[in-house]
This record gives sequence, structure tokens and C-alpha cells, in this order.
Amino acid sequence: MDSKYSEESSEVVQAYLSYLQEMSRKISLRTGMENTLYSKTKNSPHYYRPFEDVDVDLQYLRGVKNHLEKESDRQLFLGNGLITGSFKKKQAKKQAKKYVAAPLIYFLVKTDIDENGKPSYSIELDSVSLNYDLITLVLEQDLEEEEDEGMGFQSAGVDTKKLQVLEDIENSLEDILRHESEKLMTNSLADQTFRQIHEKIPEFNQIPPSTEEFTLQKLENLGTVKLTFYNHRFFYVASSPGQLSTYTALRKLISEVS
Repeated sequence: MDSKYSEESSEVVQAYLSYLQEMSRKISLRTGMENTLYSKTKNSPHYYRPFEDVDVDLQYLRGVKNHLEKESDRQLFLGNGLITGSFKKKQAKKQAKKYVAAPLIYFLVKTDIDENGKPSYSIELDSVSLNYDLITLVLEQDLEEEEDEGMGFQSAGVDTKKLQVLEDIENSLEDILRHESEKLMTNSLADQTFRQIHEKIPEFNQIPPSTEEFTLQKLENLGTVKLTFYNHRFFYVASSPGQLSTYTALRKLISEVS
């Protein structure tokens, strides 16, 4: 086969896969990722642990693995950056509050147990994702309650400037993944990402960064606290967003053909 033709074919395939990946990212199916920690039940625990504590808490990993073996639709995640608080939709007829306790960025995490019975985990860096459930919820604060039910991200009335900001951030994450993947695990990743969104998207201007460390006790008064950002990394268990596996698979295919 002619090398020029082969190269052109590869570029076409890559462009098409990139298009599919972009569409997969923008189809926001509400899966509850906007509230992963607050008001969980015994049948649906959040298994919260600060990132720094997991390496010394092997019992935690055993408990998570046992839970996931029974609940196949749930997975372990690493959250990077955390937004918590509550708000009332400005145009809603009902005055019910929206509660938020969610990561800004998240990764899939796999657990394993070796032949000696020692549990371990591995973070799938190529699953790095902005939390569009969370972002969409914040951007929809001014919509009528009836308008936003079941609404996808693209149809939520988000203007092109805001979309461009988010697309630039996604491209930045992709670039880091390709060239300096170790930076995805730094404590500054979520802080830098939040500052970009905070500066350029008005709805996020009202969310201040906290100077305090996050603890679960802060969720006890969540209904009286405005949305706040914590530069905090943590593990948690939640239902897996349906589009995440598709998005990650396309990302891997693109890297293979590029």
C-alpha cells in the first residue's frame, strides 16, 4: 500500500475517532456524579477516603473490592478537586435545594489482591475526565426547573464562549496525558483547572476556593453552606457514568492510530 495513502487513511480514522470522542464527551447523561458524598445509604456507601490515607489503610481497599464484587454497576474513583455546598435554582417554582458534593476531575481506579492476599490499587490515568454532571448543574442554576430535567449538556443553553473554555481545559488534560501524564496526579491540577473555570465562566465566579482542609464533618451543614471549592484529592465509590467507558475507549484508540 502506498505510504502516502496509508498516512492519509490514518489521519481520516484519527479525525473520525476524535469526532466520536468529542460527541461522547458532550452527551451528558445525569448519573449522580454531581453528588457523590452527601446523604448516602448503607446499600450505596460512598467509601470516602483522603488520597493520602489509602496506602496505609489496606482494610479500606479490601472493603471496597468486596463491595464492588457485589455491585457491578459501581466503581472506585479518585477525585481531584472537590466542590461542596447547596443552592436553590433561581427560577424554580419549587424551592427544593440542590445539594452538591462532587469532584471537579475524576479518574477510574482498579483494585486487586495479590497471591499473598495484599490489596492494591492502580489509577487509570487515561480515564481522566472533567465532571460534566457537576459543571452542567452549576451552569443551569438560572434555568426553569422543568427545562433542565433530563437535559443534555449541549442543549442546556451553554453559550459558545463557555463551551470553548471547557474544550480548552479538556485539550489541556489530553496534552498532559500524552506528554507529562505524571502531572495528572499532582495536587495543583484541580487548583489550576478550577482557577481557569472560576476566572472565565461567570457561574463559577460565585464559588470561592476554601482556605481550610476538607473533612466529612463539613457535610453535616451542607444545606446552609454556599458552593465552595476545596483543593482536595479523595477516593470514593459511585455508579459509573455510562459514557465514561466509551470516552476512554475512544481515547485509547486515538493514541494507537496516531
